Amino acid sequence: MDFAVSVSPSTQVVLSRYDAAVFPKFRTVFDEPRSESLVQFLAQPSEEAERAIVLENRAGKDVTALRYFWVMKGADGKQQTHTVSSDSYMVDVYHPVLGAGDRKLICLSATVDESLIEHVLRGGGFMGGRVGSGRPSLAGVTSLRLEIDMLLFSDGEIAGPDSEKLVAELQSRKPAAEFVAKQIRLAQTEGRDVTPVLSALTHLPRLGRLRHAQGDPLVHWTKHYARQYLQAMRQVNEHFDMGEARLRHFENRPTLPRFYRRDHDTQ
Repeated sequence: MDFAVSVSPSTQVVLSRYDAAVFPKFRTVFDEPRSESLVQFLAQPSEEAERAIVLENRAGKDVTALRYFWVMKGADGKQQTHTVSSDSYMVDVYHPVLGAGDRKLICLSATVDESLIEHVLRGGGFMGGRVGSGRPSLAGVTSLRLEIDMLLFSDGEIAGPDSEKLVAELQSRKPAAEFVAKQIRLAQTEGRDVTPVLSALTHLPRLGRLRHAQGDPLVHWTKHYARQYLQAMRQVNEHFDMGEARLRHFENRPTLPRFYRRDHDTQ
């Protein structure tokens, strides 16, 4: 099977084929894991090393969003694309997608940061350090190519074509969450049930799906947050108010930096 890596959209982020001699810290990922080692939870099949890529951040600033494609072509000439995305703005506690000076090993089914391996080998624990992407099937695939579609840095710099509109998706989350939160707070103030309003929002007409380029991302995220709150309302916990926790989450979405490109402003 042919394997290729497209050119990085940023000269400050370098893409390289994995080589154990050049990137020795990642070697433990493909070694046979010992049952007593925490690194076993980061382990990948040894054959994955032949199709692994190392993403190195030399920008002097964090990467806070990343979207890439695995482009697969079969013997019949048909092409399929598997999309993988991650960003630093979904959860309440900031964590870079790839810190300044760090390296990320990208395999078909997961990614592992070099800094995480170092942390684990020093005896530290981890949560959520490995990002599973759902390994695409390679049955009948004759060529495989990795393409970086979009990189976002912590200061707002964008690199890459962003063909699936990840920037628009990121920009839509905060206003969508705040709109849903406003409906909830208003219902609470007026002493009425917010369920009818949120149920109506979940049935807004839309084109495409969440995290896909089709349609209006603001509509997608509004539906998503309304559905999340309705689900939280149904969760019973005598020690914790799930609805209020979800509402605070909506009201405290991070403010994104002003986005720009090196050649021209995009905002």
